[in-house]
Amino acid sequence: MDYSQLWGWWNPQAWAPRTLTQPILPGWTFGNVISVTERNSRSPDTEREIVAEHSYGRQLGRVTEALLALIEERQKDLPRRPEFDALMQLHHQIEEIKLRFAATRVARLESELDRLKIESPDDYRRIASKLADEERA
Repeated sequence: MDYSQLWGWWNPQAWAPRTLTQPILPGWTFGNVISVTERNSRSPDTEREIVAEHSYGRQLGRVTEALLALIEERQKDLPRRPEFDALMQLHHQIEEIKLRFAATRVARLESELDRLKIESPDDYRRIASKLADEERA
């Protein structure tokens, strides 16, 4: 009996593909990734440069602030608009999220300062002194 023929049948390498490419979580994006291409922008290079200096969030925030200012200046005797109420609610929710994450950043900073105090006391004293000077000013 020729065992080499049997070996080819049950050898796992014989059944495995030579190359294997399999997308993990197709259609998912992690992080704030926005693809700017010729399909969605007339000038992708310009748009990328603008976003590098002024994120979409910052741009939308400024537009929202301007709209809210106009809404506040609106005559009070005009009927309420649900669209304005929805924009104001969105703005308040975004501000709450910003405050929550600011608190997270402060806690992280405190933790880093505690670590720095132990690992590099000179650097800690320099930073603490600078912060104290800023607080007095």
